[in-house]
Parts: sequence; C-alpha cells; structure tokens
Amino acid sequence: MPALPYRVPRHRAMFAFVTLSLLVTMSLDQTSSFARGSLQYWLVVLPALLLPLLDLPAILKSLFGRARILLLFLVCAGGWHLATGDLRAALQLFQFILALAWISTDRASISVRDLARLYVFLVVVGVAIAMFSDFNRYGLIPGYSDPVFGIWRVSFFPNIAYTGILSLAMVLVLTRSKESARQHPIVLAVAVYFLVFSFVRAAQIAAMIYLVLYYLFLRQPALRPVRMFWIALLVALGFNLAVLVAAQILFALQDIPLVSTLFLRGQANLSVDDILYQLYRPWLWRTHFHLFFSSPGWMGWGSPEFYQRMLDATGPPLPTIGSESLPTRLLASYGIAGVLFTVYLVQQLRQLAFLGDRWACACFSAVFVLMMNWGGVFHPSDGIFVILLLIMTKGSNGFVTEGARTSAAGQREAAGPVTQTG
Repeated sequence: MPALPYRVPRHRAMFAFVTLSLLVTMSLDQTSSFARGSLQYWLVVLPALLLPLLDLPAILKSLFGRARILLLFLVCAGGWHLATGDLRAALQLFQFILALAWISTDRASISVRDLARLYVFLVVVGVAIAMFSDFNRYGLIPGYSDPVFGIWRVSFFPNIAYTGILSLAMVLVLTRSKESARQHPIVLAVAVYFLVFSFVRAAQIAAMIYLVLYYLFLRQPALRPVRMFWIALLVALGFNLAVLVAAQILFALQDIPLVSTLFLRGQANLSVDDILYQLYRPWLWRTHFHLFFSSPGWMGWGSPEFYQRMLDATGPPLPTIGSESLPTRLLASYGIAGVLFTVYLVQQLRQLAFLGDRWACACFSAVFVLMMNWGGVFHPSDGIFVILLLIMTKGSNGFVTEGARTSAAGQREAAGPVTQTG
C-alpha cells in the first residue's frame, strides 16, 4: 500500500527544544559538563521544564492513559523521597517523568526533514568551530585529532560522544524506510562517516545490532508479533548479560597473550574484580545493584547521596557519578520503583511489535544497549534523549516524512502480512 499524502504535523516546541539543547551542548568540550547554576545549565534546564507545559492537557492524558505506569513511578518514588526530605531527588524525578510523558503524547513527533537539516547545521557549526578556534580537540578527518584523545578519531562536536550518538540516531531515523534514505542520501552518508570514524564503541555496537535485527525482521514478513517482541527483548537483555559475564571468561583466558593484549591492556594475573574495573560497565552495574539492595527499604539513595556513594566507591581509576547506565541508576537512586521505567519501555515495545513496526523493534534493542552503556545522554534536558525515546516509545509514528507519512500500518503492508495471534 503506498503511503498516504500527509501534511507534516511539526511539533514546533519539541523540535525547538532539541535544537536549543544540541546547540548549547556544542559549547562543552570533551572534559567539561554543565556547571549547576551556569548560563548553559539554565539554557537547557528551563526549556526542558517549561516547553512541555505547553502540552499540559496532553501530558495529563498520557499519564492517565498509555503512560500511567510512569505516574505510578512518580507517585511511589517521588512520594518516598519527599517524605524523607530529599526534595532534589523528587524534583529530578518530576523532570524525568515530565519529559517522558511529553514524548508519549499523541502529538509528539519530529519531521525527518527538519531533523536532517538540523544535523547538517550542527555539522556546519562544528566545521566553523574547528576552523576558527582550538576548542574542538578532534579533527574532521582521521589523523588530525589531538593524540591525547585519539589521533584517528573524528568529531564535529567538541565532545565526541555526541558526535557518535547523534550520528547513530540519524542513521536509525534515515534508514526507517527507503523513502527517508532516498530523500536524504548525503545526510545519511555524513552520519555514517561520523558514526564510523568517531569510534564511539557503544554507538557502533548499537548500530550493528540494529542493522542485523532490521534485516532479519524485513526478511521474514510472516514473523509473528510475539516472536518479534521476544527477539528484540532478548537481544537487548542478552547483550548486556554477555558483557556482564565477560569478566569471568576473560579471567579464565587472561594467560593467552592475544586476549591479554586486546582486552586487558596487556596485563596478567588479574582477579575477577580487577577485570571488572577495567571493563567498567559490569563494575558499574554491580555497584548500582549493591546500592539498590543496601538502600533503606530498597527505595534507593535519592540525590545527592547516590552520587556521593558512587564517588566513594572504589574501582575505576577516575571518580564517577555513575550516570553511564540509566536503568540501573534509576534502581540505585529510586529503588524498586525504578524498575517501572524499564517495564514501561518493554510495554511500548510489545505494543509496537503488535502494530507490526519492525523498524521500532530493531531500534529498541540497539537503543537499550546504548542506554545501559552510555546513559549520560539519556537526561531529560538533552535533545538526544527526546530523539531516542521517541524511537523507543512511539516508533515510526514519532517521525514523519515530508509529503507522506509512513505509518506502522504502511510498513506492515509493505513488508507483508503479520499474524496477530501468538
């Protein structure tokens, strides 16, 4: 069935927020973060709090409808931390739930053409920064970056993680359909270039997972929704489980010179804990779970005690605030109620699977792996947060193509029949 003519319903406030957030982020270099109370801080935090309020009726409808599990999360965890006097933790959770509910509204969508233009604009700004200042320590072509940060890595953001992860998001969105890819071939090529040569491993791994799953789902048009759901979910969880047990495997194989050189920085005679410290993510997940189980009533440590406990934890050579894994951080900060966020995502995956949205199911595994390994960009004041959560919760309906809309039903018709029974 051909796509129906459709006038692009630009959500101007949401796109304005994404634009402003990413532009302000370009003012941060590789070693900096937003200082609380600074101009940069308020330029991203205030829009994240105020712009969603323009859709307050739709947000309330979402919280009492498809996103009611988020309301339960807010009431349980927010109420607990208010009762214990941790106002900061309650306010941070309110901002998080507000952003998620905004993304979950019926109006939430971004024009693919607008997003492509924004990406090109950011690349141009990055080129200007590289040409007229020394602020960005990375080059635009391999071999011209500061050797301290990796001479072969490229980035148009001064912070290379944003180059890799935003480029991943663009690859996901522009390969949603053949129409999107055909309309923006140059932008897609640029995004692939920066995704590959930024060498942000989490983004590259997520891209490979997405490509394999999307190819698999498209090659099997008769694949039942329930199987597509379980494949996407098991890949998302299974990859992280494999990373978690990797320390035990490397411990057994560390005497092999090639294994030691490639994965253990050439070291040997390491304990399992030593290897966990090197891999970092398994250590981080274990630390988050330890904080969760040691918290009063399994209700988490809130804020700022969670961050202080992470800084006090032994392990990595550099101090960490533990924000690199969002699902486990929510457990450590907000306790057992934090699992409701993951439940919500799984709930949306199931709905998208039964709508026949193969693209969204393939993206889910990739974005969840990214969320577990580079959770820093999954902050409600971050524009990338909006793009990636739109993918996970709205799927194809979160992105509209100029001139025509490829709905989940349209994708299903194009890919073939989908059996709706388990």
